[in-house]
Amino acid sequence: MKTIKRSSPLTSIMAVVIATMVSSVSVPAYSCGLEPSVKGGFTVSYTGSLDVAIAVADARNDGLLPQANLNPIPNMIRKQQILADLQQLRTRLDKGRDEIADNLNTPFSLVLVGPGLWSHFYMTSGGVLANYHTDGPLAGKVVVLTHPTALRAMLDGKLSIEQATRLGLITYSGTDTTAIQRTFETSLQIKT
Repeated sequence: MKTIKRSSPLTSIMAVVIATMVSSVSVPAYSCGLEPSVKGGFTVSYTGSLDVAIAVADARNDGLLPQANLNPIPNMIRKQQILADLQQLRTRLDKGRDEIADNLNTPFSLVLVGPGLWSHFYMTSGGVLANYHTDGPLAGKVVVLTHPTALRAMLDGKLSIEQATRLGLITYSGTDTTAIQRTFETSLQIKT
């Protein structure tokens, strides 16, 4: 007579965990943590996101950034605040672009680590255009990684772009990031 060997609950749990990890690695998905289905969860949406998240935690511990809100606000309100900051960033990039001598027409993506909210910015001869809350990066273009709290601190002048770069609170990914980085450095020094 043949006996059936039952797997232990731990084996079943491990199989589910491994299957989940494999499925999440094979297909890149760029979900925003501000969506109702994610319920404000942290999303690691791009290579380097975890490094920025760790830099944010370190900056909070050192008192350079405010502590995380223990009474979280609803995602819809948080999303509106973030979109307002991104609009302010677009305005500053537009002004900064005017101060840079060369004609930069390079599009780039920006991801806000934590919620995983993506935006695309297009540097055109008529000014900077932006699409907010998009689905992932522009293929083959520079990606700027930062965190909503770090972005707000830079926009408010509480954290310099140089300090944010040195601490890893803003990073750049791609083949030639020099022009985009210089545009950010110039733009975030402008007072509104």
